[in-house]
Amino acid sequence: MTIEKSIPIAESFAQDPQTETQFGEERGFSLLDLLRIIRVRRKIIVGTAAIVVALVTVIVLEMTPLYSATAVVMLDQRKHNLEDTAAVLSGLPSDQATIQNQVQILTSLELAGRVVDKEKLREDPEFNPKLSGLSALLGAINPVNWFGTRKTEADAQEVDLERSAVIHRFLDRISVSPIGLSTAMKVSFQSESPQKAARLAGAVANAYVEDQLEAKFSATQKATQWLSGRISELSQKAQLADAAVQQYKAEHNITTTTTGGSVVEQQIAQISAQLTAAKTDLAEKQANYGRLAALARTGHAAASSQVLASPVVAALRAQESQLTSQIANLESKYGARHPKMLDLMAQKQMLQGKIDEEIQRFVDSARNDVDVAASHVASLQGSLRDAENQGAGQNQANVQLTALQSAATSARAMYEAFLGRLNQTQGQEGIQTPDARIISNPEIPTSASYPKKTLAIGISIPAGLILGLMLAFMAERLDSGFRTTAEVERALGLPVLATVPEVAQPKEGSPINAAELVIKKPMSSFAESLRGLQLGLQLSNVDKQPKVVVITSSVPSEGKTTVALSLARIAARGGMNAVIVDGDMRRPNVANTAELGARDKGLIEYLTDKAGLEEVLHKDPISDAKILPCLSTPASPTDVLASNAMRKLVADLRERFDLVIIDSAPLLPVNDTKILSLLADAVLMVIRWEKTPRDAAANAARILMDVRAPVAGVSLTRADNERFRYYSYGYQSYHHYSKYYAD
Repeated sequence: MTIEKSIPIAESFAQDPQTETQFGEERGFSLLDLLRIIRVRRKIIVGTAAIVVALVTVIVLEMTPLYSATAVVMLDQRKHNLEDTAAVLSGLPSDQATIQNQVQILTSLELAGRVVDKEKLREDPEFNPKLSGLSALLGAINPVNWFGTRKTEADAQEVDLERSAVIHRFLDRISVSPIGLSTAMKVSFQSESPQKAARLAGAVANAYVEDQLEAKFSATQKATQWLSGRISELSQKAQLADAAVQQYKAEHNITTTTTGGSVVEQQIAQISAQLTAAKTDLAEKQANYGRLAALARTGHAAASSQVLASPVVAALRAQESQLTSQIANLESKYGARHPKMLDLMAQKQMLQGKIDEEIQRFVDSARNDVDVAASHVASLQGSLRDAENQGAGQNQANVQLTALQSAATSARAMYEAFLGRLNQTQGQEGIQTPDARIISNPEIPTSASYPKKTLAIGISIPAGLILGLMLAFMAERLDSGFRTTAEVERALGLPVLATVPEVAQPKEGSPINAAELVIKKPMSSFAESLRGLQLGLQLSNVDKQPKVVVITSSVPSEGKTTVALSLARIAARGGMNAVIVDGDMRRPNVANTAELGARDKGLIEYLTDKAGLEEVLHKDPISDAKILPCLSTPASPTDVLASNAMRKLVADLRERFDLVIIDSAPLLPVNDTKILSLLADAVLMVIRWEKTPRDAAANAARILMDVRAPVAGVSLTRADNERFRYYSYGYQSYHHYSKYYAD
């Protein structure tokens, strides 16, 4: 008998580009996808958040509370020098590098060691682990510690290591930070005791201020010692330099004035000044004499300023003017030859002679002044030549003297500078103040600063939610199964005929057999999905509806037996003559699922001619369907399924029943289904929702395609009804759809 192989829906689905686009195209991640993951994986998210919050709460409650006290220290680097007003009034520095340097000092091992020693923290169990717990107990019972023994070098090293450990533990509790852009710093300390926290915070601040003061005193003392030694050396050098100058002067007969200059040089300077003045005076007198002599030769000497300024010449001029007036009056009256006129003319001529004599006397006096001035200049020039000749011999000696005097002056200036610095330093020793001061003493805290329980628990909530969301995303991505029909159709190229939901078992009472729901609860979502699957199988080949349907899966425990029995029952309920054959001879389960009870004849007995067909066909306990169970396992199931008897059985059932459903073995473990698929009109592959690995499903589909099995499609089974609705119905529609079911 020839069996037609027809898979029109599967082939058309795989070859239709529009269907591939509709079901297979990838869409980007959206906000709805995020909401879906949150709703589907809310147990992971909430559970992770709850675990994180619980762990943080337990850890925080178990942690030893620490109290923090803070002292505020402000840098004040104004120079307290009473002799320097500008330094006293100088502004505060704004150099953040300086503040950071002070922060390093506050957290240094040296400063911490001082506080540890002063406060005797090596005897405090909080800072010395050896004094608490098991270490203290072992030390107490150690006989070596019962008697006083001599300290060895190893003991000293152990003490140093213990002190170092206490210091580092102490430093772990210190926190120093600048306050904004000011020069103030917060010095905080944490301790298990609020009183101890305040005490140690103040101790650190005070130790820092004392360290500043000690550093200044130490620096001042070192500077004083160094300056004293340097001044002693400079004093000796200055004395030797002065003695060398005096000795050189005595050896070269060099006399200096009170101002330090040479006497000969002073004389030369004075003569030079006098000579310059004498030359100037001579030049003036020569000019005056030349002008008078020139006027005298032209007869206009009377117009010179010296003559005009002379009272004698002025009186003579007055008399001459009167005579001229009288002559003019008498000339018109008596005539030029009148005796009075002649007498007046003689008097006028005599007056003119006197005026000429007076003018000549001025000229002679000017020439005499020129001669005297020239003699004075010549005398000064001679004196200058004598002084220069005397000073020429001392020039070479003055060069060396100048060098000696410069060395003496330099030594004396350096000595005086260092002496002044020493006096200033010694004067400041008594008024030294630190560069920092405490502006806020620590207060005893009233509440613990660590751990911040409310903050930690508050942060743990969003942190736990974020971690839970990350785990939800990981779980979503790591799931290897199928969750939507689009994923199956995109991966396998096969249509999904129906999605069968998982049947929720009651918390109390006997468990529900899912295959019974199609009869006992025909309005349930499970029964409705099976009716949709039945319709899908009928429409898989419209021209010739399949009568023999093989139901298989890729791996065991995917629900194929439940689906096969449910399809047979729902077909029988609809008036069809249906039979289900248990074709999984290796692990037969149809009889148990249908609850047939004890039976002694089944498929193997019929194929081996030990029983007739009517003897092996059993009525379903809750429907009109027939069941052909497999009650024993043959030695070679593959040979049995490939036998003529099996082909004849399928042919007889095809003729007798409207629908023959064969529950076959999984595809991947064995080859039984390959043989049965050749006898079927349609093959239905069952895939468990979200559980069946995609690779396994793809390999199973490839096996069916290799043998050209008439694959009608795929059925997703055991879908989580609550979670599946988020993948398939969306976020709101399912609540409307669920009104149609009566689960």
